[in-house]
Amino acid sequence: MVRREIEIDEETGRLLAELAAEYQGDLGKAVADLVLAHEGLEGFAERSEASSGDGMVRQLRDRAEADFREGRAVSWHELKARSGL
Repeated sequence: MVRREIEIDEETGRLLAELAAEYQGDLGKAVADLVLAHEGLEGFAERSEASSGDGMVRQLRDRAEADFREGRAVSWHELKARSGL
């Protein structure tokens, strides 16, 4: 076990107390679960970014460019002009 002493603001303290109540008042377990959940979310985000990578962004860009070339999309300025704005 590792023991830490931290200072937090009142609102965070209140939220941690509410969270600890879900763990029968064991703040250590509540904080441990929060840290592990955060780590899991970070890992998920990194894996998601790696799997989609540049391919997805490139595909979206290519589709948008094709839409403009083929007249399926117009610029904001052209839309305002067409609408008389």
